[in-house]
Amino acid sequence: MAFVLICLLAACNVKSDIDNMERTVLEIEGKFSRGEDISQDTSIFQARRYFNLSDDAEMKTLSALYSGCVYWQQNNYDSAMAALNEAIVLAKSSEDIKLMEKVQTTISTLNSDLDHSENMISVFLHRRKIIIIISLALVALVGVVFFLLYRSAQKRATIAELNLDISRLQQESEAMAETNRDNLFRKVMMIYKVFLIGENKDIDKPSFQKLKSCVCGQADSAYDVIFDEYCKVYPDVVQHIKDNQPSLSETEFKVCILSMMPFSVKEVAEMTKVSTAMVGKARTSIRKKLGMTEARGSIEDYLMNS
Repeated sequence: MAFVLICLLAACNVKSDIDNMERTVLEIEGKFSRGEDISQDTSIFQARRYFNLSDDAEMKTLSALYSGCVYWQQNNYDSAMAALNEAIVLAKSSEDIKLMEKVQTTISTLNSDLDHSENMISVFLHRRKIIIIISLALVALVGVVFFLLYRSAQKRATIAELNLDISRLQQESEAMAETNRDNLFRKVMMIYKVFLIGENKDIDKPSFQKLKSCVCGQADSAYDVIFDEYCKVYPDVVQHIKDNQPSLSETEFKVCILSMMPFSVKEVAEMTKVSTAMVGKARTSIRKKLGMTEARGSIEDYLMNS
């Protein structure tokens, strides 16, 4: 009994740590987006170390990204460069387009802040030069000017390297998005044909065109079109889920329907326009509401047999 209590307490502490670390990242993200000073928010460094040991790609990327922002505001450009480059690499490896865009936007914001900072430095140097000239400290002035020129060149080199990474990231994101749309379209076409063949129907060209336009990004929602076609073929299944599981939210209901087809979590996220993390949480919530005892049991099999 004591061992069970210890395990429960340990699990609670782990969950508490995760919540605290996520809250830290999100709070600093909010402050940065509002233009507030985050140079003293060193708790992000602890969050970065924490998520580096986890499998949460989104939190790992964001903690590295905002660690770089804190270092940047502290004028620690070497550490900032290392953290921002790490965020770019993590965003690429996650293959999450929205996450890549967030990294790109944040680094672009730092670029804009640099221009503002350089204007402030210019005004400061002008005033200091007058004071040094009056006090006949010309040698000290020359030393300061050379030092600031060196720092400015160093910052410009950093920005140029980051801009190259942003450009490469944008090109890779566009190519990845196109590939994902093509793969998803092929899978949707395959499923739609199975629907029609299973019901001995002819292929409906207008419906094909609707599916193609949605999946290829020319219309708002691929899910709505797929759901309409699914309802035509399997109306009883949809009604069965609505009657027996009224507690499901809108997102959970969508995930249930798409779980009846062989879509991956990433593809479900793209069609419902939410993050992969949200899809994972929705699937966990669905299992709890359905009373499923197996953490990785098939939602499709459970719904069809319940």
